[in-house]
Amino acid sequence: MPNKGKAPENWWKRIGNFFKTHSNLTVILAAALLLELTTGVLYYNAQNIIHEMMGRLVRQEMKGIAMNIRKQLSKAEVVINNYTWVVTGDIEQPAWMFESTRRLVEHNPFLHGCGVAFVPNYYPEKGYWFEPYAGRRPDGSVKSMQLGSKSHDYTKLEAYSYTVEHDSDHWSEPYYDPDGAQSVVMTYSSPAHDDKGNIVAVVAADISLEWLSDIMDTPNSYKSIRRFLVSREYKLISGDDDPVYHQALALVRSDDSLTGYLTLTEGKHRKQHVFYYPVGGITGWTLICVCSDREIFAPLRKTHLALLLLSLAGLMLMGFIVWRTTRNLERLRKTNAEKERIGGELHAASQIQQSMLPASHMQRDDVAIEGFLAPAREVGGDLYDYFVRDEKLFFCIGDVSGKGAPAAMLMAVTQALFRSASAHESNPARIMHTINQTTCQGNEANMFVTLFIGVLDLPTGHLRYCNAGHDAPFLLLAGAKPATIDCAANLPVGLFEETRYNVQETHLAGGSTLFLYTDGLTEAMNNAHKLFGMERVVAVLAGCVDLTPKAVLAEAEQSMHAFVGDAEQSDDLTMLAIRYTPTQFESIMSETIVLKNDVQEVARFSDFIKSATERMGIEKSAAQEIRLAIEEAVVNVIRYAYPADTEGSIEVGVMFDGKSVKATIVDSGVPFDPTAKEKADTTLAAEERQIGGLGILLVRELMDSINYEYSGGRNILTLVKTVNR
Repeated sequence: MPNKGKAPENWWKRIGNFFKTHSNLTVILAAALLLELTTGVLYYNAQNIIHEMMGRLVRQEMKGIAMNIRKQLSKAEVVINNYTWVVTGDIEQPAWMFESTRRLVEHNPFLHGCGVAFVPNYYPEKGYWFEPYAGRRPDGSVKSMQLGSKSHDYTKLEAYSYTVEHDSDHWSEPYYDPDGAQSVVMTYSSPAHDDKGNIVAVVAADISLEWLSDIMDTPNSYKSIRRFLVSREYKLISGDDDPVYHQALALVRSDDSLTGYLTLTEGKHRKQHVFYYPVGGITGWTLICVCSDREIFAPLRKTHLALLLLSLAGLMLMGFIVWRTTRNLERLRKTNAEKERIGGELHAASQIQQSMLPASHMQRDDVAIEGFLAPAREVGGDLYDYFVRDEKLFFCIGDVSGKGAPAAMLMAVTQALFRSASAHESNPARIMHTINQTTCQGNEANMFVTLFIGVLDLPTGHLRYCNAGHDAPFLLLAGAKPATIDCAANLPVGLFEETRYNVQETHLAGGSTLFLYTDGLTEAMNNAHKLFGMERVVAVLAGCVDLTPKAVLAEAEQSMHAFVGDAEQSDDLTMLAIRYTPTQFESIMSETIVLKNDVQEVARFSDFIKSATERMGIEKSAAQEIRLAIEEAVVNVIRYAYPADTEGSIEVGVMFDGKSVKATIVDSGVPFDPTAKEKADTTLAAEERQIGGLGILLVRELMDSINYEYSGGRNILTLVKTVNR
């Protein structure tokens, strides 16, 4: 009787023998499967990466559009909120309201109209409805009128009823106003109160919606993107009213989130990506973006096809190579290929590392900087960085323990942490603490970084710094020998999370140079195994007091190379020279006022700053921007610099040198750096926003530079605007 169990066994033997006798084909088949698998994985990962990148790009564009919309709306909010104070102060002069609303519209081109709707019978002699209104006509002129009447009962309008009912600011839904604006507008309204806190009127501004089309038509990252803007009641404000809009709106309305991402399927292989994002503030608007799946992944599909063809060509080439070469030659080929790959990666890593460094040279009127970095290998562990933010120079220099790729990776992480931590922080000790906390996490290799961080206030020369085990910098000053600045002996970064770092301070005189370096300079070794040493560094720097930063580094490098000769470089070398050359503000006009921390002082300050800018002879629109920015800053200092029920003073100085206006706001209240705020909290009401939020955004927008310094127990905020270029 035949044995049936031998048939499968014989087949497996035949297959095994086939692969043994056709090893070349086996390798090719295995490579084909591996390439196909790799291509599939790459395609999947690339699809995810493109999808994520698409999401980031669209969200970033939506944030920019929302910010531009809020920027336009905030102009009206600021103007009307300020005008509410004027209305409250002149409540006994109802006839003057016609003139004031007309002037407000004339001086603010973005306003279509402005009115003050008083509570019924507030002025019995004016009748039941009294609403002084000024509106811009099609020819550009501004017409004043008494708009309130039985036919125009403003008490039934949303702008009035909502504001009175909730006693809060309000943006209305878009509507057609046949009486006042005579066009499609939206209205921003704010309540005005008497001395007892009772609402006496609603101050409102009409804004035309024509400017929305320019913002909504901002160039897209993808051609297929469709944008829609809807109101809080989901009415279409901007965009095409088509089926795509209605389908996307239905998805958005079904989602309770304020911002998010949804997908809309059309057929088997077509899909629409729907993003929505709130405009913010009190408008309740929502921005919706819809983009086609076909456009997003079309390049990837073409690339995938090209990869398949290239893979096939590669397989054919590999089959030829496998057939023609022997095992030893194949091993040698792989070894050489691996060496070339490692060499190429190291070279690419070196280029990437160099590209991470800032420009080796920076020249400004008040500071000049020169940097130099030479790794001992392809990649190294030294670093330096610098940048200017809010008239402060942030800089650092560091040396990672060890050499090569591990040190380079930690160098890159440290530099990225420095950039991130100092983006909204001006205290070098807190920056150092943040870097140390992050570096210590998961540092199983026990690598560490000696690091020096400095923050130089460019207008004053006040230098705050923090040292973490690094060599103390040299200070070069005319008439004095080179000497190191006083540095505390703190532990390097990356050793212990509980390490605490302290701030040290000094002052840089004009014309002085700060020279920072790593131990690759002092420990440079010649063929006789002698070190370059600190004494030679001091000797070189003694002749560099009056030189530029570039010349200082050149002298140090040449002296070191002359000493070392042809000996191989044993350690990474990094140098950084900073020369401080402050500019003087020579004012031809200077005015000063001292205010109390009382909101009643705002009117007095408004008269002061208006009078000052008028005497400067500045162009009207520039003067208005300057007044608006300075008033925003001063009002916030009045409100928030001192604790409640505490009296304090605010000194405001305004200077003019013929080209630039410089305002200095000084108070001795609670230390607070408004430039460290990351972004505005637009969920708060306008009167609750501090200068660190939407206020600082407005100040930055209107002024050329803003600088904060806390010195001698005082907050010093400096604003500068160039008016004659």
